[in-house]
Amino acid sequence: MNETHKKSKTSTNPMDSLANHLGTSVKRLNNEIKKNIQDNEVIVTEIASHLLTGKSKKIRPLLTLLIAKMLKYNGTAHYNLAVCIEFIHNATLLHDDVIDDAIVRRGKEAANIIWGNKLSILIGDYLLSKSFKLMVKDKSIKVLEILSETSLILARGQIQDANNISNASLSEKEYLKLIFAKTAELFSVSCYLPAILAKKNNKIQIQLKNFGKNFGMAFQLSDDYLDYFGDSKKMGKNIGKDFYEGKITYPLIHCFKSSSKINQNYLNKILSKKSRNKNDFVKVLKIMKVSNTKSESLKFMTKYLKKAQKNIKRFEGDSDKVYLDNLINYLLIRDH
Repeated sequence: MNETHKKSKTSTNPMDSLANHLGTSVKRLNNEIKKNIQDNEVIVTEIASHLLTGKSKKIRPLLTLLIAKMLKYNGTAHYNLAVCIEFIHNATLLHDDVIDDAIVRRGKEAANIIWGNKLSILIGDYLLSKSFKLMVKDKSIKVLEILSETSLILARGQIQDANNISNASLSEKEYLKLIFAKTAELFSVSCYLPAILAKKNNKIQIQLKNFGKNFGMAFQLSDDYLDYFGDSKKMGKNIGKDFYEGKITYPLIHCFKSSSKINQNYLNKILSKKSRNKNDFVKVLKIMKVSNTKSESLKFMTKYLKKAQKNIKRFEGDSDKVYLDNLINYLLIRDH
């Protein structure tokens, strides 16, 4: 892992490389997205386009397309599946931005700021409904069943997230359940469902399901890490967003359980405030330094990346698998 890690510092962003590698499939994906947000209600197309045609890396649908290619899938159902996964993901973003009173999304004004909370929620619901309509079209009952369950898990994750604002006593175990529901589950199905479409055996399905889960867990833990320890200039955004919103993420959980009683009381006091300021953030970073949270958070994320690597070991030597390896190594060094 380390050798690739060193090399990739000078290489192209692996998400861009992956999109280039998939070439015509990505063009088709983007065309299908545009086609499926055209609606008689012009406002639907306007709001959905604002979010879906922005700077999104579309990592989940790209994983779906890549794995379908890696498994030599010959059909076309993976395009509908990729669009469906992107619609589900963006529906959750629209709902999240309303819950969080977000101002910016993907470098642009968030939809809730431009069109208001009601329309943002309704367009999120529209995208969810549209995603199921797409999957019905392909007549795959098993895929539809799994995606229905995924939508329930995602909704549960959003509820847990909203319910745990400023909850300093949130345990590591509870948090891992939360991020599985909110993030890793959709990564998991993005990687698992192409194996069902390609009619691969149960062992391959489970390995890809676990790869998506472990990669998704690491992806969220990487975001958690960057929100406290990222480089603002390289990221093009300020750090500390989760902290200011009172969100409890892994670095804060680690810091709390590894701190003295005095520091724990201080953290409780800061989190119970109606709002937090830069001064509070600086103080928390000092406590995190004492509790060695930076290196422990990185170590914890790396544990999931190593699991993800093991999950795809059977594909060693496959030219498409290289792109999965690059994504794994990228999470170790990404700063944006």
